[in-house]
Amino acid sequence: MSETFVAPPGYGGLESDVAWDPQRHLALQAPERVTLLGEWGPDAAGPSALSPVAITSAFRLLSDEGVVVLQAICGELEQYSVGDERIAKKVRGSIYRSEFLRGMYEDASVLALLRELAQAPLEPHPVSHHAIHINYAPDDLARNVDQWHRDVISFDYVLMVSDPRPMRGGRFEYFLGPVEEGRELLESGAGLPPERVASPDFPGPGWAVLQQGHRVLHRAARLEERYPRITIVGSYWTPLPELDDPTDLPTIVRVDGPEIALVEWSRFQACVAAHRLEHFAATKTDFARPTRELQEELRAIAARLEAAADAFDDPEEGRLIYFDDGK
Repeated sequence: MSETFVAPPGYGGLESDVAWDPQRHLALQAPERVTLLGEWGPDAAGPSALSPVAITSAFRLLSDEGVVVLQAICGELEQYSVGDERIAKKVRGSIYRSEFLRGMYEDASVLALLRELAQAPLEPHPVSHHAIHINYAPDDLARNVDQWHRDVISFDYVLMVSDPRPMRGGRFEYFLGPVEEGRELLESGAGLPPERVASPDFPGPGWAVLQQGHRVLHRAARLEERYPRITIVGSYWTPLPELDDPTDLPTIVRVDGPEIALVEWSRFQACVAAHRLEHFAATKTDFARPTRELQEELRAIAARLEAAADAFDDPEEGRLIYFDDGK
């Protein structure tokens, strides 16, 4: 979403920032393979999947010049990193600080490829702190870069900023099965069977995978030795009239604080309502439909907005979604 782009207080620009130029910075190549949720069993999609897609193999996103620019920007952004019990070192809301990152994230060619791969109508996320999330290597090598978790967004790409080839450990991994099954195995202490954990091969920096993150259990494992590992998670939302996008308020309250979360949550709920109202007007306002049914649909859309407004009076405490591997 680009209509509203006033940065939060204290979010300044970057010395390393440049304008996004797809002619110089983009080098899109389609992945060799798209894995479907059905390949992981009948329960992998669950009731909430927004398309049949689970995850892709690696695909190239950036040119060599684009990688150099991105590495400089992420290096400068590291000074703003914070951590919590799930992720040791991260930066969020980066498209408020960087014209390059915003251009890369909203690029029409990138969006077209992601929509094709996802088999879903992806849009830039109205919760702009979700849009570009950056993970850095922990100072403590005993920690995972990110714990096992499922996302609270629909689709995201994981983009290697640093060169993964010299790196030992720190691999992006995902479970070959339903999120719920993986969670039960982790919480029982049994752990995930090694033969059911996969890891994509990233040929170099500037390569990414796309996943339906709320239906894929995944993590970034611990590093075996110190290395300046950096990845970007670029997240999108999926406006479907009959299915809810998994974006939630408690997560962004916990991660970004209520001052950020409530503003971006109101933007998200306004976008959801607008899409649903447009769909309602285009497909359901015919004279054959009972007026009581029209009334109920309008009230259901209005109720979501009322709930979003009520959150300003008593915001939820917030929570992080992750599952400890016990190691």
